[in-house]
Amino acid sequence: MTDQNASPHVCSHRHSFSLDNIFRSLIQPPKKIVGPYIAEGDTVIDLGCGPGFFTLPMAELAGNAGHVIAVDLQSEMLAKIRKKLDGSPLKNRITLHRCRADSLNLDESVRADFVLAYYMIHETPDQPAFFKAIKKILKPGGKVLVVEPPFHVNKKAFSKSMEYAEKSGFTVLETPRRKGGLAMLLSVKPEPTLFA
Repeated sequence: MTDQNASPHVCSHRHSFSLDNIFRSLIQPPKKIVGPYIAEGDTVIDLGCGPGFFTLPMAELAGNAGHVIAVDLQSEMLAKIRKKLDGSPLKNRITLHRCRADSLNLDESVRADFVLAYYMIHETPDQPAFFKAIKKILKPGGKVLVVEPPFHVNKKAFSKSMEYAEKSGFTVLETPRRKGGLAMLLSVKPEPTLFA
């Protein structure tokens, strides 16, 4: 069954093996990549989660008191995670959520300590709107890790994404290395305070 809402720019669920295999886990170890940003009890959102390469390790890092929301456009990708969770103790820590092509479609009450957007920002049709949507779901002090594939996204395009993020109210805290591609760690700019 084909997802009628899937964009032609989105990596198809038919290629999910390339996104989740032992070889990838050796060159892009999930806990090493996201571990520095997730604490016990955190609420974490995995945007464009695919078959769950980062989702399950993030649920382990967030612990029993934590929660991961795995968000994807393709129901087939979410089905792959659901299958992995059968009989898993992580099942209660993970919520599977299908977004729309034009919206994260998340409840307005959702607030995350950490958001991961791995190899997916370049697939979004409207990056400025996407960054604004991420800003709405982030807790004060929360962080967003964006990583883009160097084989699809050049430095000029990545700089443009960084510009969109900054115009949407984010501060680039750093451009970390060894994350598997071009990376930026974001946080929301603090609102200016007025003193009487």
